[in-house]
Amino acid sequence: METSARVLNIMIRVCGSAALALGLAFWLGYARSLTLLHIRFGIGIVLSLWALSVIAWWKTTRHNLALFATAWGLATLVFGMTQIQLMPGPFHWIVEVAHLGVGVIAIALGAQLANAITLGRATAGPAENVAER
Repeated sequence: METSARVLNIMIRVCGSAALALGLAFWLGYARSLTLLHIRFGIGIVLSLWALSVIAWWKTTRHNLALFATAWGLATLVFGMTQIQLMPGPFHWIVEVAHLGVGVIAIALGAQLANAITLGRATAGPAENVAER
């Protein structure tokens, strides 16, 4: 499972970097024809985050983080797919900044989950983990 977590973490980082680069290009007025690719990278982030959440649920004691990441992934997906319709007009930049923040947090959650899995925070309780050290 640790290998899967590493691969999913790489997927989140690659998709996240690409989505951020495209989003920056959009803000600068370039590459609008690549919007669908940006959306696909965002979906890749969310699917990888959900997969990491499932692994973390089974392999770590970080159940709250796994549940939060699952919910955050759903919120990210919904917000990303509807953000163009929110607050159209001169203040749409506020929605765009929020969209950026939501995506960056999704990437960070994926990194936290992957670290929890690969560092071996096994299903043993906290007392057992301390005794092993």
